[in-house]
Amino acid sequence: MNLKSLRHQLNKTQKDVAEELDMPRTMYARYEGEISQPDTKTLIKLADYFHTTVDHLLGHNVPYLLDKSILSSTQKEIVEILPQLNEEQSRLVVAYINGLLEGEIDRMAFLERLKKNRPF
Repeated sequence: MNLKSLRHQLNKTQKDVAEELDMPRTMYARYEGEISQPDTKTLIKLADYFHTTVDHLLGHNVPYLLDKSILSSTQKEIVEILPQLNEEQSRLVVAYINGLLEGEIDRMAFLERLKKNRPF
């Protein structure tokens, strides 16, 4: 399990996580150190806490699922809004995102050209 890296992403201590999950710190430390394995109920609790899946906690990669633990809070907000969009709104969002990405490529190319033409 990668509990330690997930915990570090949240800038939490073992004590913080254990308290928020209402378990002794020593028990959480045993899970994190892979000395003990949590039961199913605890695995679900850990997955919910870290915004990930039980599969991810167990090291099983499920490519069709989105692992929210790797997203910023803004990206998570976007993911939460997506199911509320109809098909036309979804197409507009995709077009907008593609435009943002293409614009960033164009902006970087412009800045690179500008840098090459400017004496330092």
